[in-house]
Order: sequence, then C-alpha cells, then structure tokens
Amino acid sequence: MTLADLEISADLRVIPPLEPVEREDGPLRSVSIAMAVLGCFEREAELGATRVAQELGVAKSTACRMLAALASGGMLERTTSGRYRLGLRLFEIGQLAVDRLMLRELALPVLGDLRDLLRETAQLAVPVGADVLYVDRLEGSGAGTMFHTELYRRGPGHSSSAAKVIAAHNPSMARLILERGFVRRTPFTIVDPNRYRQVLAQVRKDGFAASREEHTLGMSSIAAPVVLRRGDRTVAVAAISVVGSTSRVLGARKIAVVQSVRRAAATVSAALERSQE
Repeated sequence: MTLADLEISADLRVIPPLEPVEREDGPLRSVSIAMAVLGCFEREAELGATRVAQELGVAKSTACRMLAALASGGMLERTTSGRYRLGLRLFEIGQLAVDRLMLRELALPVLGDLRDLLRETAQLAVPVGADVLYVDRLEGSGAGTMFHTELYRRGPGHSSSAAKVIAAHNPSMARLILERGFVRRTPFTIVDPNRYRQVLAQVRKDGFAASREEHTLGMSSIAAPVVLRRGDRTVAVAAISVVGSTSRVLGARKIAVVQSVRRAAATVSAALERSQE
C-alpha cells in the first residue's frame, strides 16, 4: 500500500455493478466477484447470499458459491444464523499490510512521546470508507484509559474525533459519512447532518477535533490531522488522537492536550512530506 492509497481509501465503497465483469471469463471474473463480495462487508457486519446478490447484481447461486469459497479460505466465516462475516484470515492479512505502512513506522515514535507526555492513550487512525481504522494504539497510564483490548479496530466516522478531523480535510470521506447516515450511540452523539457539517467547518478553522462522550459515556478524545499536499490541495490521510476520561482530556488541561496532539500530527505530516521527496 502506497501513501497515495491512504487518500484513496477514504473513498472505498462497494465495487460498482458488475456488467464488465459478467463479460469476462474464468479466473478474472471470479476474482472480480470475490473482491466485490468482500467489499459488501465494508458497510454491514453480517450478510446473506440474497443481500450480496442484490448488492452486486449477480445471481443468488453465484453469490452462494462465492461466499462459500471465501469462507473455505478463511476470508469469511459463517455464523449460526447462516449468514457470513469477515474471517480471521482476512484480518491477519490486513495486519501484515498495516505493519508495512510507512505511515505507521513514522508515527510510532511520535505516538510514544505523546503517550508518555500526557499519560493518555495515543492512537493513529486511517480512513476506511465512512469509518476509521486504528492502526496503532499505545495505552496510557491515566485513569480510565484501559477501556478496550483490541489493537486494530474500526471506529464510526460520525462520532470519533479522528474521523471528524480527517473528514474535515477530506471531502470524499465526509460525503461517505453523510450518505451512510448517523447512529446515536450516546445522548451526546451528533445525528443531525447540518450540525455535522457545521462541526466539520469549525474543525477546519480550529485545526483539531474533539469528541465529548459521543461514542462511549465518560470517555472523550481530541484529534489532529496528518496531511499531505496533493497539488494545490491539502488532504488528510490519517489522524493522531488522544483518548481518555472526559475530565482528563477535556478538563483543565484541554489546551495542553490540543497543543500536544496538533504538534504530534504536524511532526508526522512533515515526516511524510520528506519521505515523498
């Protein structure tokens, strides 16, 4: 995966209708359908053959065969309900790709310094469709930081500070989030599209995003964008964020947290720019 792919990943969606694929023969057609089937699971955790067939415009028998083939290879797994979800083999391959990202290599020492400075959990997130994928997470020692155990995890685009700060500087991701709609996770989750647009506008002005208990009660976060220049545009390709208890992150030391996170993101952005020279 190249650095340019990080920008493109914000616009990943289900592969378009398969009219060109239907005219192909043999292995190429099978590979195209397999990729399209996997793409369906970007927006839904579990799917059955009927839904996949409808999404891709193929026969249900074709969808059944492809789902079964992907499950036999570990890319998907079948649930007790007879539907399918992403399998561990796909997760393992994804981890290998993540581990090889230049972005992660450049950001890791910066995350370590940020974690040590603030004693809060520091994270690196990249856009995946209308969500973010946390590709690195260093747990802090502050109270209330140990609230999850998974290193790699997708976060919803509308309720996390990392996603908001990327979407504010990445129109493709913002469009995907608005098209998918909003799910209320706590009483503080933004669910009004107009309000969300206003927040993104403010984030662009401020240079950082905050999420106050929008995803988990008692936990809040602050994020700043990792950006690259694309011609005359500056596009966010990732985000650095700090997450912890609301009182510690958004309390008396909020200004210090914001400054530290912005400085960390700027450091990684500069390193990325140098790597492109």
